[in-house]
Amino acid sequence: MTEPLRPMSTGQLLDHTFALYRKNFLLFVGIATVGPAANLIFQLLTVGRNVGSPFSASNRAAAAAVMAKLGLGMLFGYVIMLAGMAISHAATVKAVAAVHLGQETSVVGAYKALRGRVWSLFGTCALIFFWMVLWMMLACLVITAIMIPTFMGLGAARNAAAGPATAALAAIAGFAAIALAFAGFVAIYVRYALAIQACVVENLGPRASLKRSIFLSKGSRWRIVVIYLIFMLLSVILGFGLGGIAGAAGTLLHNKIAAAVLIYLSAFIAGSITGPLATIGLSLLYYDERVRKEAFDLQLMLSSLDIPGAPSGTPAQTPAQV
Repeated sequence: MTEPLRPMSTGQLLDHTFALYRKNFLLFVGIATVGPAANLIFQLLTVGRNVGSPFSASNRAAAAAVMAKLGLGMLFGYVIMLAGMAISHAATVKAVAAVHLGQETSVVGAYKALRGRVWSLFGTCALIFFWMVLWMMLACLVITAIMIPTFMGLGAARNAAAGPATAALAAIAGFAAIALAFAGFVAIYVRYALAIQACVVENLGPRASLKRSIFLSKGSRWRIVVIYLIFMLLSVILGFGLGGIAGAAGTLLHNKIAAAVLIYLSAFIAGSITGPLATIGLSLLYYDERVRKEAFDLQLMLSSLDIPGAPSGTPAQTPAQV
């Protein structure tokens, strides 16, 4: 172990995240390219359709068929992209587990460590996605139930005094409903933010991984939000910066397809560079919570000393699972 495990503040977690990322830049970027690469390949294969004009006058009759094919293709590509991102996310977790605990690893080694865990990983991701979609559907129903009567009242208002007041109430109700939906979405995410770590590190099934995440994240969900927001902001800034450069270069080429390829490449680079940061931060938080709640540092020390009679058999004490 390169350094002793100990509870860390949010600032220390962020510092350690950047430190691990800098020391193992090629490792983490190499692992993170799988998800963006899957999306890039799909975009390059469909670049001609994406920059075409199916609604032009010459092919208006075939517009529906073209858009249907494009929609199905994009859905298929999106599924492939999500699968690639899930696998690269899990491999990054394995790499963090290795380097954080002073072990050697590589890009190939991190992916090999997922052997036998891929279906559990996909099942865990599917369950998280299911709960998020379910919440969004319920939120949409609530928003609709609030907004329709409000707008009906707005339309029924007959005098000038009632009109603006009802419009203001409609705006307030709509904003409150959307804010509630967003808050619920964030709440679900932070509850399950450590599920992938639990799945691949502790060899848990999908349902057990979600339950484990709920336990470990309790009391630190604001820290999860802060970590995610910081790294999401960095991703957005880099993405917009590279995208702006690519867009400016594309206008000089006077070629729509070449311009689109440059933008796709900029998104690939931005995703590969910033993608690992949030995963590293959340993985360190996962270990931090295990240290705080389960004395994982002491368990790991006892297991490394191989003391006769020391407790054994739990995921936290099995080196192969770490």
